[in-house]
Amino acid sequence: MPVVAIVGRPNVGKSTLFNRILGRRQAIVEDEPGVTRDRNYGAASWAGREFTLVDTGGLDPLAEEGLFTLTRQQALVAVQEADVILFVVDTRSGLTATDDEVARLLRRTDKPVVVIANKSEGQSRELESSQFYSLGLGEVFPVSALHGTGVAEALEHLVEVLPEKELPAEESHDIRVAVVGRPNTGKSTLINRILGEERVLVSEVPGTTADTVDTLVVRGERRYLFVDTAGVRRKARVSKGLEHYSVLRALSAVERCQVCLLLVEGQQGMVDQDLRIAGLVEERGRGLVLCLNKWDLVEKDHRTFDAMAREIREKMFFFAHAPIISISALTGLRVERIFEVVEDVYRETGRQLTTRQVNEVVLKAVERFQPHLVRGRRLKFYYATQVGVHPPTFVIFTNRPGEIKDSYIRYLERTMREEFGFVGTPIRLRFKRGREDRKKSGR
Repeated sequence: MPVVAIVGRPNVGKSTLFNRILGRRQAIVEDEPGVTRDRNYGAASWAGREFTLVDTGGLDPLAEEGLFTLTRQQALVAVQEADVILFVVDTRSGLTATDDEVARLLRRTDKPVVVIANKSEGQSRELESSQFYSLGLGEVFPVSALHGTGVAEALEHLVEVLPEKELPAEESHDIRVAVVGRPNTGKSTLINRILGEERVLVSEVPGTTADTVDTLVVRGERRYLFVDTAGVRRKARVSKGLEHYSVLRALSAVERCQVCLLLVEGQQGMVDQDLRIAGLVEERGRGLVLCLNKWDLVEKDHRTFDAMAREIREKMFFFAHAPIISISALTGLRVERIFEVVEDVYRETGRQLTTRQVNEVVLKAVERFQPHLVRGRRLKFYYATQVGVHPPTFVIFTNRPGEIKDSYIRYLERTMREEFGFVGTPIRLRFKRGREDRKKSGR
């Protein structure tokens, strides 16, 4: 599809405009510069024309050091990819030297540029926005991205200058993979290693990734959608502003993926916050692959990995069945192995059993270890069946659905895993009241 990039200096409202055009809050918006750092993609349409919209960080051609130089690189890549550019300026602060520099850069691209004079509210908005005609980029559209004023007129002009492109058949992402972990564990570096390009901004500053960033990877006939997420910190360290939304966005990424890669620092091993993140993945019923990253920096012998894996499984007892691999996103060590393990876990999360298979295992487990008495009466299990996948979910019909002890539920789950595997995926056991004659009918 045609690509439309939103560019401009920091804090002019690019992400607000991005969200307004998409019709949803996909980009984080805060009243401070530098919130958007990576390129953020979204599918948009107007008047029957579909296009890919790209939000970028602040483009400051004069920046010489720090995070803004990395952000500038990301914005320049978006400009190169784009068919049309939305150049956002700020009516309230007026024309600046940075705006002039950005305009000079855009004129050299020889691509259609639509000037958006944002924060234009009130009756004088046409007059106030007229100062930006001096940029020499054609018509200026006064808009308020926050309130939606003038956006429709700008989009009508945008679709007029969009190039005609043949739309490919709609693709589906066979496996959606969320890359999660504490800040600065190498999540963005891993995405870049998989892609072989600087697709995601990488910096040694913790918390560089604020938004989630979707990246499509095609290998053979299989498609993967990798979602790079902001590092999840402990609640006590999460502010109410930008970082709060970053954590919510990371949790949302977990919910819309089938498999999560949890990156743990190999030198530190698993810490409490890693356990909390693994717990969030389990609560949401997603598959898990644990990656010990930066393994190239670990002092080790032939026993190091086994000892660390054993320690991790003891701490992460609720997800002890998750596969563990050691990698280095920086050097590429065993990164290719990730695809194989993700495939295995994805297959387990989608495993479908017949009612006969489930019944045989559950009833044998009950015969082997009789359930406890409830007020002097024996618990009875009539039959069981699978009702869902991602995660595998089972309903067991019984005469006392609300009085089954947690220890016995864990026993049944353990038996299911011993029989069928379910490596790397939670399983859900639900209990409902049933009648004894259901068992006799063979259902």
